[in-house]
Amino acid sequence: MARKSSAPVSAPVTTLAPVAADPALTSVSDTLIRRQPPFLMWYDDNPKTPVAQKIAAAIAAYKMRFPGVEPTLVLVNEAEVTPVEGIAVRGMVTVSRHTYWVGQAMAR
Repeated sequence: MARKSSAPVSAPVTTLAPVAADPALTSVSDTLIRRQPPFLMWYDDNPKTPVAQKIAAAIAAYKMRFPGVEPTLVLVNEAEVTPVEGIAVRGMVTVSRHTYWVGQAMAR
């Protein structure tokens, strides 16, 4: 009597076809990967801390987490847009209150 194999059946592997040369794309073993700058999400709901100070703390945490990478963009809730020198602060309806997304703006 023959035994059935308990090894899983592997699915066929599909790869993306190469596209026109784009410096933002890197080819790795026939698969294309878009390199994006890292983002860090920071949450601070302390009502006594001003928004500008919360954004500064988020930027400091970003610099510690990603040494050598300078943040250029902070995404915040539309109600918390505060100007910060040297950083673009954008209000977005999809970002929750007290949440700060720190990262870099993509170059076009």
